[in-house]
Amino acid sequence: MKRILFVATGTALPDAVRAQLAPQRARWHMEHVTDAAAANALLEGAEFDAMICDLSMPGSDAAELLARAQQLYPNMVRLCLSDSLEGDAFLRAVPFAHQFLDKPGNADTLFEVVERTCAVREILGRPAIRALVGRLQQLPSTPDTFKALSEAIAEPNAHSDRIAEIVSQDQALSVKTLQIVNSALFRRRSPISSIHAAVAFVGLEMIKSLALSACMFSALEAAPAASRLLKDLQVRSMRRAQFARMLLEGSRYAQEGFTAALLLDIGEAVLALGSPEQFQQMIALAQSRAQPWYEIEPEIFGAAHPEVGAYLLGLWGLPIELIEAVAYHHRPSRVAHRQTEVLLAVHVADAVTRINPENPGNLMDRLDPEFVERPEIAQCLKSWMLNPEPESGLAQDPAA
Repeated sequence: MKRILFVATGTALPDAVRAQLAPQRARWHMEHVTDAAAANALLEGAEFDAMICDLSMPGSDAAELLARAQQLYPNMVRLCLSDSLEGDAFLRAVPFAHQFLDKPGNADTLFEVVERTCAVREILGRPAIRALVGRLQQLPSTPDTFKALSEAIAEPNAHSDRIAEIVSQDQALSVKTLQIVNSALFRRRSPISSIHAAVAFVGLEMIKSLALSACMFSALEAAPAASRLLKDLQVRSMRRAQFARMLLEGSRYAQEGFTAALLLDIGEAVLALGSPEQFQQMIALAQSRAQPWYEIEPEIFGAAHPEVGAYLLGLWGLPIELIEAVAYHHRPSRVAHRQTEVLLAVHVADAVTRINPENPGNLMDRLDPEFVERPEIAQCLKSWMLNPEPESGLAQDPAA
């Protein structure tokens, strides 16, 4: 049975909604309080699976309560009820809330969001993964991102394409943008997986506010090696995203592939920033054994970066297509359905961008053999002029 803490007045959670949630008592143990003081008292005594907090509680600071909940129980799902995406209260809550829901709360939406978010935590959230993600308060961005956004938005003819380009170059801001635009607050019937579509939907000033309010541009106190890795990760992620979009050119999935490829290795950032010393041990061990990082990571951390990244994106409520691409980009054969065009594109793009003079090899040898044996995958590779037959052997980056 899940333990759910509601911190809201009747304005945010009317009696009718509470009555509609009553049948869930067979699955949920629910506690209802109306202010932060009462919520803090309960949090001191027991851990909850999820907390639903009213952003504008009279006489209470929701951002402060969310921050305290994160500190006490970093694995707890933190949802926020709000009727606006503007104002200081919202901006201060952004770094601590996993998702924002429209106010007044809707029983069906609340149940769906809580169950889905907790399910992702249960499926991917082995104790090691929850601890790794919970240790990281926020992903970093560089001051250059906010400066570039401010300058671009200040231009008389500011265009969303230019803003989307800047956002795409910053992994942390890309994730936060997709998190907000896919929240229940926007009441969208279909998810948004494209950075370009997200920027156009959210608006230019909101993008700048997210970069500022979430403090993602602030430098975290990471070890020098972790800082270098993050810079390399930014460059590699952008190159990979551009290659995936090239493969999907003309397809309606081109922008989704770009975004998925951009986020593939977000789990590496979590591992590097959360445990820099262990991360260096993992790299050294991988080099000594001549094995890829994702095969060594479970030995050091208890989980590999694809699982860690997928868990983080799932917790933030991003579309399942992006979560799936991140979770299975090294082993796409684990996906049973046939809608695999995006997954194939990011799988190939990831393999291509890892081929270099220091790490040479045959592209087809780097792909999941069970996956490329599927007839529809082999046909798609041929259409991309990447022959899946072993004797063809593509030994260098075809984009070079």
